[in-house]
Amino acid sequence: MSEPLLKLISTALQHHTTRYSDSGLFMGIFTLTLIENTKKYGLRTSTAIKVYKHLVEQCNVYLKGDSCGCKVPVEFSSCDSLVALAHSMITSKPACMLDSRETQQISSLITQAFLYSIPCNSSGTACFGRTVTIGIEGQSVNHSSVFPGLLLDVPEMLLPGDLERLGDGPFKVVLFGVSLSGDISEVGDVALEVHRGLNPERDLLQQLLKIGEQVVKDKVSLFACQKVVHPVLQHYLREHEVVVIERLGLALMEPFAKITGARAVASLFSLVPMEAYGLVAGLCFQDCGSKKLLQLLSSKHAAISTMVLCHRNETMLEELKVCAMTCQRAEHVLRLTLREPYALLGGGCTETQLATHITHMNQSTAPTTAAALGISHSEFLMAVESFRSSLLAVALSLEHDGQDCLIDLTYGHRWVMDISSQTEVKHTCGCGLLEDRSNLEKTHLNTACQTFSPVFLENNDTQPKVLDSFSAKLNALNVAVEMASLVLDVKYIIKDVN
Repeated sequence: MSEPLLKLISTALQHHTTRYSDSGLFMGIFTLTLIENTKKYGLRTSTAIKVYKHLVEQCNVYLKGDSCGCKVPVEFSSCDSLVALAHSMITSKPACMLDSRETQQISSLITQAFLYSIPCNSSGTACFGRTVTIGIEGQSVNHSSVFPGLLLDVPEMLLPGDLERLGDGPFKVVLFGVSLSGDISEVGDVALEVHRGLNPERDLLQQLLKIGEQVVKDKVSLFACQKVVHPVLQHYLREHEVVVIERLGLALMEPFAKITGARAVASLFSLVPMEAYGLVAGLCFQDCGSKKLLQLLSSKHAAISTMVLCHRNETMLEELKVCAMTCQRAEHVLRLTLREPYALLGGGCTETQLATHITHMNQSTAPTTAAALGISHSEFLMAVESFRSSLLAVALSLEHDGQDCLIDLTYGHRWVMDISSQTEVKHTCGCGLLEDRSNLEKTHLNTACQTFSPVFLENNDTQPKVLDSFSAKLNALNVAVEMASLVLDVKYIIKDVN
């Protein structure tokens, strides 16, 4: 973007989504609509900034309070709310190209992977684990699954009998982060002094074999390397019943180190220190569709799991990579519930409830609040209307099929036409918490209506079908108001033309 203020908003939005993985669209639309409405209603910048700050503080108090009608507790004794939260993340990303059954399957897997990532039996400061995602061609999405531990490609020449000969775990592990190919050009950033008559490649191979002798002597069962391992070293290790994994790759180094507790050895010119060794509880084969993988099981309660995403052909598998990124973000959103175990009603219902609550709350207190802020009564009401209209603009933006959006005048939820109903005109609640009924009065969204306080639903056993992250949306709300105020207050832009 060439426009400095748009770049500023875009940067703030990217920072938000990096930290929270959700509610980026809400933040973007709300920020821009607040700026647009401020100009549309002819509000003075100073007035708008004062009132918006006052209103967002009221929103914070309402959302964090016990009487908030759009907040749902996340119960960890049941996975329903966690699956619903993950499901909402997947369905809000049309690029994932999943049908309803596949979406439900992936949502359940995300929740399972999240639960695997929570460390158990840990003392002191606990760290989250990691979910590694891999793709398998040849099976439908419904064959996707989550496995505890780390799944790797089976090394060449490794047979089931080799693992049987190892016996029961745990097994000692060593991990190398440097090339063991024996190529003199890949020894790393070191200075080599080569004397006349010496053969560097032969001497380097001798050094590799010394490493092999040491790890065999130290009773290592699994030898892993980020890069290539020389064939002669591989042969020597296999002769001594050591499983060799080469070309592990940079992406798998961290999860491999976590699950084994091994420290990557960065030099092949020194002995492997004892503290660099790690352990795995077990090694076994796993059949995933048409592919056989090697499974490493943790011996130190490291919360590592592998999500296997399946699809029938290579083209669809490439598209599923978008879904894999969404899965990672959804898992991050679930982690946020551990800090604040709440979710907000999705489908635009939080926006409509918040807009209704703020409008009703400030209708009676407008004269005293306006006086306290040093502005006129009419200016205050105009700014409240601008704020309300901006929230409802977000709810309106969720409709992509050209249908009318409604709001009920009792609970303040967002409604759209139920296209599945063939016999009568019915509407569907955006979050799925409410059922439509004939005496539930509704009006078109973002049109003038009598202010009212949304009725708080108590003792309702119905589970909302669409949920948003509480932490993400609360932060997005505050950052949106902050960014809109900042942009509205800009008087000059200084550019460096050098």
